[in-house]
Amino acid sequence: MLKVPSLHDFEPPPEDGKATAGIIEGKSVFCERRCLQDETQPFFRYIRGCPDVNVTPETLATRESARTIAAADLFLTVEDSAFKKIANVWREKGTVGAIRAAAGEDPERISRVVHWVATRITSILDFVERKTSYEGIPSVGSGSVADIAGTRDWTTALIRCLAWHPHCVRLALATRDDRIRIYSSEIQGVAVLRHSAQKSVCSMSWRPNAGRELAAACGSGVLVWTVELGAASNSLSHAILLRQRNHAPVTSVNWHPQGDLLVSCSPNDFNMIVWDVAKEVGVPLRRVGGGGLCFTKWSICGSKLLAATCRNVFRVWNTGSGNPWSVERWTVPNGRVAAACFGPHQILLFASTEDPATLFSLSLQDNVFNVKGDSPANDPKAAIPLIDLTRVSFTDDEAGLTVGGRVVAIEWDPTGQYLALLFQDSSVVAIYRTEIGTLFGLNEVRPMCLVKGFPGENPNCLQFHQNIDTDRLIACLTIAWSSGRVQQFPIVGGNKSVTPKGAPRPLNTNVSSPGFNNYTFL
Repeated sequence: MLKVPSLHDFEPPPEDGKATAGIIEGKSVFCERRCLQDETQPFFRYIRGCPDVNVTPETLATRESARTIAAADLFLTVEDSAFKKIANVWREKGTVGAIRAAAGEDPERISRVVHWVATRITSILDFVERKTSYEGIPSVGSGSVADIAGTRDWTTALIRCLAWHPHCVRLALATRDDRIRIYSSEIQGVAVLRHSAQKSVCSMSWRPNAGRELAAACGSGVLVWTVELGAASNSLSHAILLRQRNHAPVTSVNWHPQGDLLVSCSPNDFNMIVWDVAKEVGVPLRRVGGGGLCFTKWSICGSKLLAATCRNVFRVWNTGSGNPWSVERWTVPNGRVAAACFGPHQILLFASTEDPATLFSLSLQDNVFNVKGDSPANDPKAAIPLIDLTRVSFTDDEAGLTVGGRVVAIEWDPTGQYLALLFQDSSVVAIYRTEIGTLFGLNEVRPMCLVKGFPGENPNCLQFHQNIDTDRLIACLTIAWSSGRVQQFPIVGGNKSVTPKGAPRPLNTNVSSPGFNNYTFL
């Protein structure tokens, strides 16, 4: 069974004005601010092709933002009859949608009797939904959008979330001014996307196997952008708004790895919506228990889908092709799942909001060789503690370096070799070296380094680059700092992690790692 490491196994970074710039041959490289673009630095050659991004408060909501045109603006409006509109809604959204459309029409256009009947039925449907739906989420505090988003200090952060394209060097940033900025190695300048419905963006996802489609989770629904890059074509970028009743605010959007399905969820809705974007139609998947949904995650192969609720329940959907979708229900003892990610071989890593914090590993791949199934470590249906994340302090000064506590985001690079953790109350990012076995999931987890920024900077959000095509570059982690600086953190060569030597023992630690039996399969 794996030894459960803790955060005091790390070697603290030096206390100077330099930031951690990369890992070269297993060793951390530090750099001053003025040398970030110095081509003589050992890390620079590996990130030369990445866009240079620095967002400042002065650049938000400026006149240079690109104008966008909605798809409806490109065509003349055609006025259909009321009954034709209702018939179209009935074909697309069924009987309930047609009844609601009739209730919203002018009584003189559809007759007062039809309007009266539609209004009464709509009132009954609204009453039933209010009784069965999850209560509204607060704007701040526990259970709010800021609490759910995978971003530290989401309310005040200059950069609220980021998303790398899976097939090309194209980075999307959602900023505090409710605009999305697209950075690409293909063009000079920045494409800026605006929309009246683009408020409170907290999740984005590029469509796989398509170069220009970007989905964004917004306060009122899901925006699916078709992005045209280049100075002459930015104004042709347009978006469609996907909405469902009571499905707002949307806090998570994720494309299937094949790019054919889009999944969204909302803390105010029991339903997870699976969208057919071409038809602008969503199919709700409803399960009672656990309240609304916080976020969803696809596995790398697309055969598993995690749905984390606002309470202690999370579900894993089996979405393999050729079979009907089925679901497995899991619970955590306290709190809810705060962050999660999938790795190779359908390995799920997740951490809950409970204290003490612990990162757990759950292997969801069927193990046909485990005939006896007598060892919990080899049981694919058991969650095992992977890393003890109890908060530790490396100095006795309250203003000193503190690591651990509640996890905001977990990112695993596509090769399954490096794991990055972002904490709510820590100014550094923890990076681990992971080794995956052929049968029983993770074989080893070792600490590598703590990534710190320049003085006064805190990490807000992060993601691994999905398309690495550089000699000896194993992984590249993108980190958005509170100053607006977006760092490309390369991990180059060297398959051995840094072995901490002589690290001071952390203070004020209370290590207590719960066992895997605390997480039950129902």
